[in-house]
Amino acid sequence: MDFFWCVPKANGDGVDYIPRELFDASQIRHHEANAILSDPTASPERAFLCLSGTLKVSKLLSNGHEILITILEPGSIWSDRSLLKGYWREVFVEAMTPGETTSVDKDAFEQFMYSNPERLTQLMKKLSEQVSDALTLIEDFRGRDVASRLASVLVRFSKEQGVQNDRSVVIDVPFTHQDLANMIGAARETVSRNMARLRAEGYVRDSENATLEIVNLNRLQALIV
Repeated sequence: MDFFWCVPKANGDGVDYIPRELFDASQIRHHEANAILSDPTASPERAFLCLSGTLKVSKLLSNGHEILITILEPGSIWSDRSLLKGYWREVFVEAMTPGETTSVDKDAFEQFMYSNPERLTQLMKKLSEQVSDALTLIEDFRGRDVASRLASVLVRFSKEQGVQNDRSVVIDVPFTHQDLANMIGAARETVSRNMARLRAEGYVRDSENATLEIVNLNRLQALIV
């Protein structure tokens, strides 16, 4: 695989500047949790659309450590080839939950994008925002301890994917402690200890269906120093 790029759903509405009709002629692929949908050996030269379920995009570093780059939900698109001169090398796309995806041939996708300059501009803007967000995240983590980095990630996903209740926020993504460790560059055991402390002190609690409930977002945010 030469390059990789993806665009998570935009503001909860999906990537609405890429019409679903572009993918309608393609066969829908069903997958179970933990299925690998793309890996460094794949070369189908296709663009993919997530129809249902939650996916995670990870990269294996040269030192053997894995980092979690982003989360894809229904409405997100990605490609595991160098479509539109994308970026990120050597990545995996893995299903976190059961779901469905569909895809379109590289030539059809590129023809559509290049014949619609406005939509191509929107796509490239989203990719630029992703790079900027990644660099900001790296800068935010510099010099912070694990507790602060973990709180930062939980606050981020509370705002991006959280569902607001009366006094709490439910993160409706089934993160494991290993996933959280891969996001912040820490050992799973260290994350588990910190999560246990957050639960014991009333910052978070487990919710239904392996989701996480942030009891008080303002208190959690105050841990980011």
